[in-house]
Amino acid sequence: MPKLDLIQIYLELEHEIKRLSQSTIVIYRDATREDAQQVISELKPDIDSWVTQLSQRTIACYELENLLESKREHIKLPRLKNKGVDKNELENFRSDILRLIAKSIMNTYLNSLFRSQTHGDNKNLKKENLF
Repeated sequence: MPKLDLIQIYLELEHEIKRLSQSTIVIYRDATREDAQQVISELKPDIDSWVTQLSQRTIACYELENLLESKREHIKLPRLKNKGVDKNELENFRSDILRLIAKSIMNTYLNSLFRSQTHGDNKNLKKENLF
C-alpha cells in the first residue's frame, strides 16, 4: 500500500476522533480527543506495520482484530481517568478507539484493493481495444 494510503488512514482517524469527541458529554470532549490522539500516536508504528503487512498479504484482515485487542491493556486514557470517568466507560472508550483504528485501516485497505483491481481492468480493456 503506498505511503499516500497511510496518510489517508491517519486523516480518517483524525476525522473519526473528532466525531467521537463530539458524541461525548461536553466536559469529556477535550479529554476524549486528546486521549484518542495519544493512543493513535503511540500505536502509529504498529498501525504502519499492520498496513504494510496487509498490503503484502502477510496477515489477513481477520487477524487485525487480534492485533488490536493485544494493545487494549496498553490504552491508559489518563485524561479521562482524571475527569473521573468510571471503569465501564473507560472500557467503552477503549473499544471505540480500537474500532476507529480497525475501521480506518480496513476502509483504506479495501479502497486500495478495489482501486488496484479497477486499474488492472482498465489496462486489460485498453489492450483488448488495440487488437
